[in-house]
Amino acid sequence: MNAPRYDRPSAQTQRLVKEMLGEIADRLDANRPNALMTTIGRHALLQAATMDPPLLRALRDVAPEIDHTVPRREYAAELRQIAGGM
Repeated sequence: MNAPRYDRPSAQTQRLVKEMLGEIADRLDANRPNALMTTIGRHALLQAATMDPPLLRALRDVAPEIDHTVPRREYAAELRQIAGGM
């Protein structure tokens, strides 16, 4: 029997992360799309998406860090692009 792989999210986790990225993007587009994203805002969005620690970790791994000024609608577009590539 093979031991579970802890270094890579399962297919179910990846599917859930993809869905959550779309939901987060929808939320960003619907609420203050022209406001600027912040690092704290990113953390709050991800935390609000799930309370499951492994799922939150997988979501944090794929959601881009905020390292420049970006409107929420542009960050939403980035999330959708990432989700589309999953």
